Amino acid sequence: ESYPDITILPALSNYFKISIDELVGMEEIKRAEEYEKINKKWLENRNANKHKENVKLMKDALKFFPNDALLLVQLSSSLERLDGTEKEKMQYLKESISIQEQILRGEDSEVRNATLYNICFAYWKTGEHEKAIKQAEKLPNFYKSRENALVNLLTGEEKRKVAKSSLEPLAWSITHQLTALYET
Repeated sequence: ESYPDITILPALSNYFKISIDELVGMEEIKRAEEYEKINKKWLENRNANKHKENVKLMKDALKFFPNDALLLVQLSSSLERLDGTEKEKMQYLKESISIQEQILRGEDSEVRNATLYNICFAYWKTGEHEKAIKQAEKLPNFYKSRENALVNLLTGEEKRKVAKSSLEPLAWSITHQLTALYET
């Protein structure tokens, strides 16, 4: 319910056999800062098309944050953006698919759904069309989406923000679907 007197920190540290930094949560703060720094660098590299650097950055980061879903997604997407021969690109795609399959075995539903979406296109690019379609069929439909639920549950400014943020992907989707209808 309160913080201990600073003079008893060494005794508490000794009793629990941990450092004072660990006792007061400094290790956790340092890890969070490092994680933030890694993600910021990944974004900078992505915007500068430095995908090879991002692959190394994510592989190194995963040594300290093993099985972190966001870092795995970033590694996967970086692999898919690498240049090289057709053979190398296919190898990168297959590595990306392997990582995405690892993510899909996890429990974070938002990351799982984003990965399900991404893996469809990775399978398609490698010629595994049946797998791509099978994965696409597992994706949630528009009707049962987070945005549709929230816009019906929230009120006021929160409702407006959700509705507004939903329009861009919805407009993209409508454009995509209309283009598909036109082409067929």
